[in-house]
Amino acid sequence: MAKNKLQKKKERERRVAQKKAAASLKRVQDKSAKEEEKSFPQTKKGYSVETPTKPVYVDTSKKSPFTQRRSGG
Repeated sequence: MAKNKLQKKKERERRVAQKKAAASLKRVQDKSAKEEEKSFPQTKKGYSVETPTKPVYVDTSKKSPFTQRRSGG
């Protein structure tokens, strides 16, 4: 009976080791697949025409009170 128990224990350890090895191999493959996806950037499929934005109009003829106080004028 002792031989049978030892044999079962060894077989179970072997199965567990195989499962762990398969899981780690799958994890490595998934990781490398994700890295490959990230390494090649996706290009735009459609190009949109951007409308030019209007420049902001700043009235330079009017002096600010701060510069008048500082310059004395």
